[in-house]
Amino acid sequence: MEGIALSLFVAALRDAALLSLPIVGIVAAIGVGVGIVQTIVQVQDQNVAFAPKLAAVAVIIGASGPAALELLRALFVLVIEALPGLGRS
Repeated sequence: MEGIALSLFVAALRDAALLSLPIVGIVAAIGVGVGIVQTIVQVQDQNVAFAPKLAAVAVIIGASGPAALELLRALFVLVIEALPGLGRS
């Protein structure tokens, strides 16, 4: 039972990383780029930095939505298939 639970945990962590890391990476890169531009033009308004990040997250989620849904569906199927093995002690 512990092996099944551990493999499900690893699969869930892997899927969480696959779903979140591209978004975090792109938003971080945009933040650095906007920060450099703000430093050059000497504009230190937080709203200027927020708008490009929000737009990028919306585009990424819209573009990768079907792939993310398929990844989560596969994880759900894996969990459902593992349920009988988890019930045994």
